[in-house]
Amino acid sequence: MKIFATPWVRTQTGGTTRAMPVMPDAASRIINNSKRPVIAVGAALNDLGDELVDRVIKFHEKGIPVAATAHSVGFFKKKGVTDVFEIGIVELTNVLTDPEWEGVDGNGLPDLVMVIGIHLDLTNQTFQTLKNFTDVPSLSISRYFMQNANYSFPNIDDEIWLSYLDELVEKVKEKNR
Repeated sequence: MKIFATPWVRTQTGGTTRAMPVMPDAASRIINNSKRPVIAVGAALNDLGDELVDRVIKFHEKGIPVAATAHSVGFFKKKGVTDVFEIGIVELTNVLTDPEWEGVDGNGLPDLVMVIGIHLDLTNQTFQTLKNFTDVPSLSISRYFMQNANYSFPNIDDEIWLSYLDELVEKVKEKNR
């Protein structure tokens, strides 16, 4: 099935390439083919209460490190998850452009950056930077299509988004830590 998606913020369309819209099945294959993915989360992760936090914790339990930006680290501490990497999204974006960076887990630069719960303007700029200044692929698992990522969920409502995340986390294989 071919999907066409327009950017959520229409004025932020730029460049000659745009994200490929993906469904959970394709997104899971992208994640499963990566060796060192990381998931960057932000303060908007709490917009639906604990719904999104719980799903990110499931990714974390499968061995995907979490880079907690803004004050999102508190969401995880409240749930007893203390081994998240605390970093600002601008700082994370900057270090991702450094091929010598040791990564959030000390094992090297991630080979996939997933983003969820970071405000749209910052998310767009993160993906724009990654697209233009790194070879690190990016995947937006937010509910808004992010044209500057390599891959992105299309624009969807909250109910569909939560079902996509449930399907995605179910299909993601355990990563070696």
